[in-house]
Amino acid sequence: MLQELKAFGVTNPWVAIQSVRNFALTVWDPTRSDIKQGVNALVYGALRNPSPERVRELSGDEPALVELFEEAYDPAIDVARLEVLPDGSVGREYARLMRDNGLDPLADLLALGAPKNLLEYAFRRAYKLHDVMHVVLGCDTSVLGEVRIVSYSVGQRRGDDGAAADLALAVLFLHLALRKPQEFKQAVRLAQEWMRLGEQTQLYVTFRLEDLMERPVAEVREIVLARH
Repeated sequence: MLQELKAFGVTNPWVAIQSVRNFALTVWDPTRSDIKQGVNALVYGALRNPSPERVRELSGDEPALVELFEEAYDPAIDVARLEVLPDGSVGREYARLMRDNGLDPLADLLALGAPKNLLEYAFRRAYKLHDVMHVVLGCDTSVLGEVRIVSYSVGQRRGDDGAAADLALAVLFLHLALRKPQEFKQAVRLAQEWMRLGEQTQLYVTFRLEDLMERPVAEVREIVLARH
């Protein structure tokens, strides 16, 4: 048991207490949690020493991701710069989403550190682009909106056990079961639909979305949702 916990970055009792506390807070209100600590302890740490087989499998399946990783592709997303883009562009709508909801997930992203392998890189890009995909896919920031985007991510997993997306979706369903049971059936239906959509489309982490911020949302959505 101790070895399994250490694999997820839970290395001492204090970290374990923080993880349990943050899990409980997230279940009660997914908008109030220590994302930085939770991500580091429960997911990112488990990707630091992946088996060679996992890396080879993902490399073979996703050459576009390998190209981005070898290039160290990671352009900054500057909300202030994006705010001056035209209405309807991905960048402008992303900046509006951040401002309207008081979000700053990129600050927590810095705590993850530079990725040392392909799986860390894929996870870091997924985390970085999560809110961009809210805009591209037209998902609001409600719990049901999160169910859509997270289910899409579950459907997209390739060469990985999908622990991050699976855990996030489980937390959302637990939150709905405890606090909004009237929305549970709808969430199940949405999860099924959006998982299928994720399965049918190319990994969003392989797109150079940072280079498409000036393009209209509808145009980028069409690119991302093209069947692979």
